[in-house]
Amino acid sequence: MQRPIRQFGRKLVTVPLVCLWTSFPALAAPQDRADGEETQQEAAPADIGSAWDELLADVVPKAEPDPALIVEQRPGSQSAAGDFLNHFFFQANTEYIRQDVGFTGRPTVTGVFDGQRGEIADLTGIPLHEAFQPSSDHLYSFMNLGTRGWLSPHVNTNFSFRYRQDLTHVEVGSPTQSVLNTFGANRRLEMLSGFVEIRGLASRRASSLQIGRQFVHGAEIAAIDGGSYTTHQRRFSLTMFGGRRFTYYSDPQQRAIGGGNIAFRLPGEAMVEYQALFYVRGSHRVIFRKRFNPNWVLKTYFKMIGGSPVDYSAQVMYLPPDGKSTVRLSFFQKLSDKDFFYDYTVIARDRARFNRLTRLNLGPLSPFTQFMVAGRREITPRLRLGSSVWIRRLNDSEEDQSAFLASFEDYRFNAQTFPLRKLEVFLEFHQRNTERLSPLGATEFDNVRTAGETRIQDFSGELRKSFGEGRVVLEGGAFYRRINLQNRFFFIENERVVGILGGITLKIDPRTSIYLDYSLDDDYFIFRPSIQRAQVLRLGLSWRY
Repeated sequence: MQRPIRQFGRKLVTVPLVCLWTSFPALAAPQDRADGEETQQEAAPADIGSAWDELLADVVPKAEPDPALIVEQRPGSQSAAGDFLNHFFFQANTEYIRQDVGFTGRPTVTGVFDGQRGEIADLTGIPLHEAFQPSSDHLYSFMNLGTRGWLSPHVNTNFSFRYRQDLTHVEVGSPTQSVLNTFGANRRLEMLSGFVEIRGLASRRASSLQIGRQFVHGAEIAAIDGGSYTTHQRRFSLTMFGGRRFTYYSDPQQRAIGGGNIAFRLPGEAMVEYQALFYVRGSHRVIFRKRFNPNWVLKTYFKMIGGSPVDYSAQVMYLPPDGKSTVRLSFFQKLSDKDFFYDYTVIARDRARFNRLTRLNLGPLSPFTQFMVAGRREITPRLRLGSSVWIRRLNDSEEDQSAFLASFEDYRFNAQTFPLRKLEVFLEFHQRNTERLSPLGATEFDNVRTAGETRIQDFSGELRKSFGEGRVVLEGGAFYRRINLQNRFFFIENERVVGILGGITLKIDPRTSIYLDYSLDDDYFIFRPSIQRAQVLRLGLSWRY
């Protein structure tokens, strides 16, 4: 160890000499040099950094690297399957559902009782043992899969399916009967979406083309097998779509469907948009949005079906920057009865052989005026309060009222609190008062205009607690409802129904979770005096890749 130190000392002494020699090249040059002659030292002036590198070159001895630490680097090769998995996504949700119904032994409101059919008519009622089936089991599954940028960064795919199947046979007339049991096979596989998306068309990254089964939102929600083109530019956005309407429960004679949306961005944070859908009759909607300042936003629209105006709406939202308060004010006017009670597809002619019954005629949609105000406020970090009020008035209550459309006031108050760490409590009270004409003095037997509920009150509460950084979540709640009804024959006040619910979710890993939900409630005696209680058990598995 002494020899390197002595060498370092000797070389350190020579540093001033080197610096002096390199600083004065005229002194270092030979005296007998001829004028104009250049030496090699003058042509390449010395650098102080190079001098230090030469000085410290041998101070620290170099160590040879350990061969065990040297790993041979071979060029990697990505297989097609491995590259596909890097762009592939998959999500599935599967549920087992068990329903149990307990009966009182009384007949239904239509006079059906639990008994076998005989050769002689029973004057006490209609025997139908199938209407008192106590339980059912079925399976539900939803799958969504596709790719993002596989083979090309401009191409995406998306496919989603829904599968339902009865595990036990459900009789016709059973309380657990659903649309699944209507078409004979007691199982259904439905393709909800399946399209290929091409992005960045014509060197425009904001443009895309979707081809296949898809849902397009506009003046109405269009379910099509076809194509849609969307582009977002600096001043406007455009969407055009067209194809064949698809449906799961009918065979409509009219299949061609199309439309489009175009939105223009105006100065001053404003936007105007036109939406159109053409299917048997055209639906048109004009929308205007405007932000007055960072806190206030206005949205209003006008809708027409065919050549008839049907809707006008205006809504103002207050959204302060702190996010602790939210206020919405809304006005809605039903302008005419030319609208659809369900949706725009009801006017299509159905050619399906299994739909032999005619549709239920609920009558026209009568004009009405509706106001709404809703607000939410964070009082403290542990307490949030909210409320809403809806008021609807028919333009002509005497002539326009029906069993499915009447004037009402709707009130809702709720509170969300976090009393303990990771414990959430939600409480809500809801009441709706419906104005109906008196049924006294009715002369027509089939007149149901005055029938229906006159008041509904709901009290509900929910608890939610998480454990282990969200790996386990427990939920529970209960509700209590009171209802007043009337028709031509009776007035019923404060008929009640009570129910409880609970569930647990277990997150096994970032991709897998299982959950269990249970609910139990008694049924309205006035609607189903034969049913005493009903309970539903759901056991599910969610997995994603």
